[in-house]
Amino acid sequence: MGNATRNAFKIIATLSGALNIQDEHHTLQYKFSRSHTDELIISSNKITISGTRSQNPNFDDVFKNNKSEIYFQFIKSYVYYSITNGVIPEIQSIVCYDKKNSPVKTYTQGELRNLQPKRSATVLQKIDKTQLQIIFKSTNEGIKHLYATTTLIRSLCSDDENDIFEKLWKSYNSIYRVRSAKSQEWECLEEMGSLMINTPTDYPLSTTHVSSLTKTDIIDATRWHAMLENKFITRMKISRREQEFSDFLTKYHDLRLIEIASETIDFKRNFWTAQALRTHSSAVIASRLGNATKKNIELVDVLCNCYMYYLRNKILHGEQADHSFRFIPFNKESTTLKFSSDLLFLVVCDLINNHTF
Repeated sequence: MGNATRNAFKIIATLSGALNIQDEHHTLQYKFSRSHTDELIISSNKITISGTRSQNPNFDDVFKNNKSEIYFQFIKSYVYYSITNGVIPEIQSIVCYDKKNSPVKTYTQGELRNLQPKRSATVLQKIDKTQLQIIFKSTNEGIKHLYATTTLIRSLCSDDENDIFEKLWKSYNSIYRVRSAKSQEWECLEEMGSLMINTPTDYPLSTTHVSSLTKTDIIDATRWHAMLENKFITRMKISRREQEFSDFLTKYHDLRLIEIASETIDFKRNFWTAQALRTHSSAVIASRLGNATKKNIELVDVLCNCYMYYLRNKILHGEQADHSFRFIPFNKESTTLKFSSDLLFLVVCDLINNHTF
């Protein structure tokens, strides 16, 4: 291992289970070197990472400080193993070797804190393993996709709908921050909506998921009126409210969104002062109702970039009591969180599968 001027290392992690998988070899970049890379070998229930460094690695610092490149190589390897095999395995041991191939640090299962999945991890295999390899890159895009996959996996290790949604939003946030050049979050989400609508075939998982939804399904699973009030009354300047709301009502052609627009045009009493604008908006909606069809990507856009953004602000910004204080199960809050999380998980998978970085 290694050469005369660099110090070789190797880490072998033994995982629970014994999967019958074909051995895989991958090259791992790291940001402090252009001329050197690390190597990942996956074999049954073992992950082996090897490489060289200018200094002897301090393995105790690697795993306790969580900031070294070797640590991130380990996380990349575990994430890749979990997603491609549809499992979240326990780590039974980690053995670290020096340049003489001698074990210098060992972590046993009792010393490790393992993830505890609450749901089946097979859904992770919806992610294309070739596209997933972006996490092996040391670029900003690679790092952001790595962050997205870690929170995606963590979402399967929670049984709290609030926590699940929060982790999935973080996954989405990591990816749309590298898809959009905008600085403000709402601008990023507007751009994401445009990207979705312009490339609907990039979202097969998401569009298939929403294809069977009806207007009633959507209204029952969301706080739609609360979203409209928050967006067009609470947070919007009075001078812009009516035109912005009209634009929102008439933007889409999806049958379900048009039906909802028809029912919510007067969501707030005395909202309209410009009656001509209301009449125009109503006429546009009525003209589309007769021959409207499903445009699933529009529904994905509205639910992710409008409704879930509202939901995220209410939950993560502390604008309401924590979800844990809803003592009756299957309440409205848990319903809307699960409804949102089920779709958002698939959106993140679609985004990873169609990246071009």
